[in-house]
Amino acid sequence: MENILYKERKITLIVRNRFYVSWLCMILFATSMQQAFAALPQNQKITLDLQNATIKEAFETIRKQSDYIFFFETGDVDTRQKISLQISSESINDILNQVLKGKGLKYEIKNKHIIIKPDKTPQPAQSSRQSGTINGVVTDEKGEPIIGANIMVKGTTNGTVTDLDGKFVIQASPGDILEISYIGYNPLQIKAGTQTSLSIKMTEDTQNLEEIVVVGYGTQKKSDLISAITSVRGKELAEQPVPRVDQLLRGRVAGMQVVQSNGTPGASSSIRIRGGNSLSASNEPLYVIDGFIDAGDLNSLNPNDIESIEVLKDATSTAIYGARGSNGVILITTKRGKEGKAQFDVEASYGWQKLPKKIDLLSTGEYASYLNKIARMNGTTVPYDDPSKVTGVDWQDELFRTAPVYNVNLSSSGGTEKIKYLISLNHFDQDGIMVGSGFNRTTLRTNVDAEVNPWFSLGTTVSLSREFSDISTLPSDYSLAVYGIGMSPIGTAFNPDGSYNYTEPSRPLGRNPLAEALLPTDEKNTYYVLNNSYLQFKIGEHFTWRSTLGIKWNYWREDYFSPRKGSYQEKTNSAKATTLQTQDLLTEHTLTYTLKKEVHSFSALGGFTAQKGYDKGLSTEVSNFANDITGFYDLNSAQLKNSVKSGYHNWGYMSWLGRINYSYDNRYLLTAVARYDGSSRFSPGNKWAFFPSVSVGWRITEEDFMKSQQVVNDLKLRLSYGRVGNQAIDIYSTQSLFSSGSTILGGQEVVTYTPSKVPSKDLTWEKTDQFDAGIDFSFFNSVLTGSLDYYHKKTSDLLWEISVPSYIGQSTQLQNLGSLSNQGVELSLNASLINKKDFQWDMNFNISTNRSKVLSLGPDQEKPVGEHWGGYYSSILKVGSPVGLFYGQVYEGVLTQQDIDAGNLSARPGDPKFKNIPDDPNNSTVIGNANPDFFGGLGTTVAYKGISLNAFFQYSVGNDVMNLNSAYFLPGNANVNCYRELAEKMWTPENPDTDVARPGNSYIYSVDSRFVENGSFLRLSSLTLAYDLPRNLLQYIGLASARVYATGNNLFNICNYRGYDPEVSLYSTSPILKGYDWGQYPMNRSFSIGLKFTL
Repeated sequence: MENILYKERKITLIVRNRFYVSWLCMILFATSMQQAFAALPQNQKITLDLQNATIKEAFETIRKQSDYIFFFETGDVDTRQKISLQISSESINDILNQVLKGKGLKYEIKNKHIIIKPDKTPQPAQSSRQSGTINGVVTDEKGEPIIGANIMVKGTTNGTVTDLDGKFVIQASPGDILEISYIGYNPLQIKAGTQTSLSIKMTEDTQNLEEIVVVGYGTQKKSDLISAITSVRGKELAEQPVPRVDQLLRGRVAGMQVVQSNGTPGASSSIRIRGGNSLSASNEPLYVIDGFIDAGDLNSLNPNDIESIEVLKDATSTAIYGARGSNGVILITTKRGKEGKAQFDVEASYGWQKLPKKIDLLSTGEYASYLNKIARMNGTTVPYDDPSKVTGVDWQDELFRTAPVYNVNLSSSGGTEKIKYLISLNHFDQDGIMVGSGFNRTTLRTNVDAEVNPWFSLGTTVSLSREFSDISTLPSDYSLAVYGIGMSPIGTAFNPDGSYNYTEPSRPLGRNPLAEALLPTDEKNTYYVLNNSYLQFKIGEHFTWRSTLGIKWNYWREDYFSPRKGSYQEKTNSAKATTLQTQDLLTEHTLTYTLKKEVHSFSALGGFTAQKGYDKGLSTEVSNFANDITGFYDLNSAQLKNSVKSGYHNWGYMSWLGRINYSYDNRYLLTAVARYDGSSRFSPGNKWAFFPSVSVGWRITEEDFMKSQQVVNDLKLRLSYGRVGNQAIDIYSTQSLFSSGSTILGGQEVVTYTPSKVPSKDLTWEKTDQFDAGIDFSFFNSVLTGSLDYYHKKTSDLLWEISVPSYIGQSTQLQNLGSLSNQGVELSLNASLINKKDFQWDMNFNISTNRSKVLSLGPDQEKPVGEHWGGYYSSILKVGSPVGLFYGQVYEGVLTQQDIDAGNLSARPGDPKFKNIPDDPNNSTVIGNANPDFFGGLGTTVAYKGISLNAFFQYSVGNDVMNLNSAYFLPGNANVNCYRELAEKMWTPENPDTDVARPGNSYIYSVDSRFVENGSFLRLSSLTLAYDLPRNLLQYIGLASARVYATGNNLFNICNYRGYDPEVSLYSTSPILKGYDWGQYPMNRSFSIGLKFTL
């Protein structure tokens, strides 16, 4: 088994080549299926013009206009019967229905064969009643017409469907029963009388609307679901000008924190579902897109393509993904074609973005006065005689701009009963609000599903994307959002001749932030392919076999070039080229059994899955070009070849899985899930692990004692317990690793290899055991619905670096030790407050709280982490305390002469005063907590006739932020601007009664309580005003639907934070460091207008 899970080069190459061929074949299959769709016989239009012709002559006419062949027994079928028909461009079914009407014959279509048989169905007795024409209209409860509703005369084949206005015409006799039906509405039966017109109102079937929920490896009725799963429909995320779907999920799912780490165009968000479970491995959830596990970067996904998102939170829902389910699972299902004529959807939007607010720094005149004040205090010459006349620049105005963003989406979908398709094309283009940055993406998606016959179907999903990023990249010690905006405002950005000004004395090293933003080039190109195809067989009445084959391929290239004056005056030019290619291959096979007998419903799923992948990369850094002409296009012309690095990794994954669902009388529910996982990341003996879970449910409203009441229409209790795992560690963590280098030996350069990682051969999976108790409810005929959950998680065998003896060759080693817990409560509410014909008002609300606790750290009781300037730590892990504590000195104001004399200190009055912490070697303690007390979202939609207004608010309460930017903007930092408030309050001999220390840079770069700020906020995340054009106008212009809208994002943010935005996550990939702000790209405020219509 080890050879399968690990690597064998020959087999790897064979499998890889076969997957490439499979991938190519699937793309060709998808393309050919779409092209063939229009040529299918079912879609061919036929014209008949027959006068007193025989049925056989009609068959021959049809055969000549199509590919159909007729079969019948001459002794059973009388083809000499006469007909007269005049029909233009009708489908084969409509033609045959009229040709055979009243002839005692019926037909059956199998592929291209039409079989004619005698119709032995007893005909209803002829009535002497006179048949008449009935005109009618079908509407919903709001008075809106229902398009495509089915109208049938009961007991006959006489039927029709409603048109774009909900109208229909049907032949019926008095006493006939008309059956009206439409998906999502309660069916009706109306007895025809003598009236010639009907007005029919249909009501929504609240028990069946959106009742299907996507779960791992299948779907499930919402009423039978006994897991903690939150569904978000794609329409709830529409009309937002953002490139990534994770940005749209902020605040929308109870128990899920989504923190946009920064505002860089195309940047990812940090997501935590029910808290973090690991101290060193990844805490990000697993993404599954259209069944492909670990589907990769969400930048490649067009949000307009999304049909639904399911967030799996408890052990029963995530255990089906075993060792990758401990951080929760996000299932994304894209739109697929539906039966019906081809539909074309077009959407286009244009918007502009800006900086929501500016950091309150000193203006040029104020800064000059500030420098004069410092000079007087230090007894030196005042540098500026008249500060009001000093020429200056506002670097925030120079570095930030109003930037455009636009989005265009085109899609076509449709199909027959046998084949359905969807094709979508999207282009998104966003300039960043910071000069020199931007992002654009083009995606193409094709989804095809085909039913070859009643027992065999197949389909494919093909997704292609190309992304381009242009990022303002600066040296590692320099950030435009800190050093750039904080540069001395004295002087100008440009010289009189238009060149960049590098000579201003007040700027260190001759730096010019604007030049450093615009002159370097940093281009990233990413190409992404995802193909996942399936074959499905129905075996008898109860079994279904499904096999999938998928590939994900990604190629990423970054080209960076900094010209000679790209960073600061006379800097050496440099270039860097980096490439990375990844590939994942996935195959899965499942067998499903379903049985429903009387009050018993049972289903079972068993399956096998195997996945393998690799990544390989190359990076080259060079410098000192003769000129800046060739940029990164001619790396060989550089005089210095600084470094060349390359790498290759591969991995394998194999699993067996199973799930059982049982329901008794729709009252008592049971789900049991198990998965047995094997991973190449671990050593022999630890490669495999078992992850089980079980949940039970009780639908109280199905009990007899609840039948008579009218208030509660659904009430379900559920309990679950299970174990999931985390294998998100470095691929070769269990092995000895070496780094290559070079040295001079005997006068010649030789290659050297030195140990870079101590092997951890006994590593095993991190394991999370989770208990969940929940209640789902619906009151007042679904006017108020929601769910309430309590959960408790405990993660054991935590992966953690511990100190080892230096003679081993390294200072630390990764081991399994320690444990932590998370527990919390989640509440989600949805209310349909008003639901009238012309006026509707809906609201949704969610609130969550999570409390983490470190239970064990192995031999340690506490561990400072997060080293910053001069060895200062900024966070600490303590047994019995939550993860996410800030650690530093406690600021107590300023020293007075009395303090100095009493403590015999070598300090000056006005120096900062810190609390003495005698029991801590760093004189530090806990100074803040990045975890909120509670968080969530609030949304509301108001609609009046065709006008709708949607608003969504996001909030977080009780969390602190470590604003490390404040250290840079403190008074006294040489050649750096200062917070206006602190400059006005700072200590001087004339202003001794203050808590702001005197100017001086010897004590600025510490970590202390001055930099911890309240991060609570209430944000208006989005506001959309839309208008749906009336149907009479749509008919006039030939459209099925049309909508215009205006959207604003991040319109206001109520908070007390001095930085750009309190929603920060500098260390977005760190499991333990959160809530830090240090020079992050600010989030934007955007406004957009859009139009979408359907043909």
